Amino acid sequence: DVLGKTVGKTRRGTATGLASSVASTAVIAFAIVLMTGWFERFAVVIAALTLAAAFWLLASALFSTLSEPESRNDKPEGTFRAALAQMSAFKEDAQLRRFIVARGLLVGTALAPPYLVILASEAGQTAFESLGVLLLASSVAALVSGYVWGRLSDRSSRRVLIYSGITAAAALSAAVLASWAGLMGAFITVPFILFALMLSYNGVRQGRSTHLVDMADEDTRAKYTAVSNTLIGIILLGSGLFGAIASSFGAVWTIALFALMSLAGAAAAYRLQEVQGD
Repeated sequence: DVLGKTVGKTRRGTATGLASSVASTAVIAFAIVLMTGWFERFAVVIAALTLAAAFWLLASALFSTLSEPESRNDKPEGTFRAALAQMSAFKEDAQLRRFIVARGLLVGTALAPPYLVILASEAGQTAFESLGVLLLASSVAALVSGYVWGRLSDRSSRRVLIYSGITAAAALSAAVLASWAGLMGAFITVPFILFALMLSYNGVRQGRSTHLVDMADEDTRAKYTAVSNTLIGIILLGSGLFGAIASSFGAVWTIALFALMSLAGAAAAYRLQEVQGD
């Protein structure tokens, strides 16, 4: 909602993408420290948490300086009935419904990395090595793709979601095949797959935020954001199901399910309207 009020329509993806790329540089340094073991790891984690808390406080201070125009519908409607009434938007707006379905199917791009770490650990890598690889792949992917995905989202957030879903499906399918072939222990396998997956994750993140903000107008933006986040939150509450599948059948089958979900998410995004040309 703040993004829609403070940044113009053709610059929203660029703004969030640039922020993602800049922020990733600090995470790259943290990942390298975890992987090399130059410092005592407990101290590194505590220092990182302390630094993160300081940056959150600084971010709060910066947000307080934003000049945010009031919405025309800024009326206090904090009752449960009013909140429930907002959910009618899911039934009434077909495009919002399609967007939420696509976003829900693409949550696998965010949930899959820990299961890739499990596969890497099963192949012989230590937990900290796998975590370091995950952080490094994530941060480098954000560095090189955040701004690009943001620029592309300003042109067509729909296509960004489609491309991201296809990329995630390909990366996760490669992980399944590598696991079956016994190649997950190879030095290059996990970093390459994680990098490709995190590229897609950053695309999903940039595409969904830009699409939702551009799809809604000033009067519906807050409602659409609330409905979307609430329903995705409900989906995430059921994410324990994926852990149960991993426990019962193995992490590789959970990753295979995420691959199918990502492909279905790309198909669902294909049905979205182009909103950047409005």
